Amino acid sequence: MIVPSMTVQEIHNEVFEDLKNIEKITNGFNKDFRKLVLRKSRYPLTKTYEYVTKEKKNLFIIGYTALKRSDWENPIMHFYGVYSRPEGKYVVAPTIDMNTSTIYPPHFFKRYRERIVKDETISNDDIIRLYFKNDWGLTGAKVNQDHEDVYNSFEDDDKNERISIVAATAQGYCFGVQQGNINIIKTIISEEMLFENQKFIFHELRKAFNEMNKERYGKVI
Repeated sequence: MIVPSMTVQEIHNEVFEDLKNIEKITNGFNKDFRKLVLRKSRYPLTKTYEYVTKEKKNLFIIGYTALKRSDWENPIMHFYGVYSRPEGKYVVAPTIDMNTSTIYPPHFFKRYRERIVKDETISNDDIIRLYFKNDWGLTGAKVNQDHEDVYNSFEDDDKNERISIVAATAQGYCFGVQQGNINIIKTIISEEMLFENQKFIFHELRKAFNEMNKERYGKVI
């Protein structure tokens, strides 16, 4: 079980050790979603499943999206774990093929609510699910001084901490830090928050994100 005293590396190890304990149950979720897609006629179609592992008692959320009927064979899949600390709920999203993890702290979801969703009535649990429902991956770039200046203009409290990750997403731009094979995504801003003289900084990053999704999903997200 993920506990508050764990380091980010220990959390990463815990999640990857627990993956083997959910293989059988996810096979069942796969079959259930495929049947659902074949029965429906309106798309996109999304469904999420929750599972607490029996051995380690970790909560995982497995989400599926079909953009069209033929996606029943290969739906888009979102997979992440949720754990709590005194300051709030965190998410850890493993990337199995790269053996990396991305951690989203409570502050990230606070900013997501304020800046992207703009709705104080949605529960924290639903805010987390909403983010990943609308998540189409990340396209990252090397951080330069312009990125840091934009980050510092929106995150006054963290001016003493350098960022090492900037990424385009379907919902805005994310900033964070990298610790070995673990990415910690600290905050998010929307496109509309940028001044005109800041937008060019992210132009190539947005272009790369759109190209990635066009190649992967056949459309610009």
